This record gives sequence, structure tokens and C-alpha cells, in this order.
Amino acid sequence: MARLTGKVALIVGGGADGPAKAGDKLSIGNGRATAIMCAREGATVMVADRSLELAQQTAAAIREEGGRADAVAADVSIEDQCRGAVEATTRAFSALHLLVNNVGIAIGGNLLKTTTENFDKMLAVNLRSHFLMMRYAVPEIAKAGGGAIVNVSSLAALRSNSQISYEATKAALLGLSRSAAVSHARDTIRVNTILPGLIDSSMVRRLVGDRESAVGPRIPMRRQGTPWEIANAILFLLSADASYITGTELIVDGGLAAR
Repeated sequence: MARLTGKVALIVGGGADGPAKAGDKLSIGNGRATAIMCAREGATVMVADRSLELAQQTAAAIREEGGRADAVAADVSIEDQCRGAVEATTRAFSALHLLVNNVGIAIGGNLLKTTTENFDKMLAVNLRSHFLMMRYAVPEIAKAGGGAIVNVSSLAALRSNSQISYEATKAALLGLSRSAAVSHARDTIRVNTILPGLIDSSMVRRLVGDRESAVGPRIPMRRQGTPWEIANAILFLLSADASYITGTELIVDGGLAAR
């Protein structure tokens, strides 16, 4: 359907650091699935990741399918590298229309088990980086005539699981996105947030292994979601199909929050 033809998309966190699912050639996480789906819909894609190798793997997969893509290394906890990712995109492709911030870490635990260092690191990666990426991307998106931003939060923004810094940063991201949406609607820039539930991603498999049998029964749809389902939701919010949607949150969780 080529919903993103003519658009340039910067996907931050577009690598995939974890084992591939059985039967898959390539490890797939939410960011990598999003980058590939954007390219399939006609976008030119810049893949940013802390690991240049992982970003290059995603870009190579896009090019193998006939798409146009490049890769850049970006540790989003460092401001200069956030600015550098935007600059690399506009230098390579002469414009920027779409931004996806798909970066997040989970360290620490409940209030008494989380150190100040843990909390500060979570703030830097899970919240401050989104602020910085938008701060540098928004002027370029406005210059290109407008576009869309999707920030990836989590169902943990709404439901507690004793991970205080993860939940706090993911909840704060909702406010950050809403504020940016209202401020830049006049620039024809839409900003929305997606809240994934339990997803069978490469990162989850790396951190906790195969949890399908353990968590599937808790979900009304009786299964985890896939990175491709998250990517499809992000793609909708990036596309003109969502042209009158901004400042909102989309939950993609198989009914878990409703339960």
C-alpha cells in the first residue's frame, strides 16, 4: 500500500540485541520490525542504535528487500549523539519526516532496591533521550513540511510490577509526548505514544528467555504479542491514516490492561 512513500524515517533503537525466534533468520525486536515495516511501506530509513553493527544488520535487511536504508551509531544517553543521529539522517537523505523513539532499559527494582545511580541512568535512557531526539528532530521535521513522531512507552506506565524507575520513566514519557504534541501541532507534527504489553521480542528472550507458557494464560488473547504487531501499530500512527490523531496513547496488549 506504500503509506510512507516519499518519507524519511529515523528509527532510534532499530537494532535487535537478542536471540532470534526459532525458525527466524534474523533476530526481531520492536525497533527492527518497525524499521523494516516502514521501508516496506515506502519510507527511506535511517536506523540508529547504540550498536552500529546491529543497526547495520537492520539496514542490510531492508536493502535486501529492495528498500533504501542506512545506519548510524547513537548512544542516546549522550546529547551529542542524539543530535548526530538527526544530522546523519538529513545529511544522507536531505530531509526528515518521521521519528520513532524505541529505546528503553529496565534496571533496579522496587523503591528500596533501586539505587540513585540506577534511577538516574533510567531517566537518561528512557526519558531524557526522547526529549533530546525530539528537540533535534522537530525543527528538521517542520522544515520538511511536517510529519509524525511515535514514542514507545509500555503498559508499565499504567500498571505496577515493582520496577519503580521503569514505571516512572515510562509514565513520564506520556506527559512528554502530550506536551510536544500540543506545542508542535501548529508545525503539522503529530506526536503519539504506544504502550506495548507483553511482547515476544528479542530483548525479552535475551533477558528472561521463552516466557510464553508462563505469561500467555494471563493475557485475554492467550498469547504474547509480536514485534510485527507493535510495528504495525506504530506504522498506523506514522501514516496519514492517523492524520487527525495526536497527543494520544495507543495500548497494544492483547487486552491485558482491560482485564
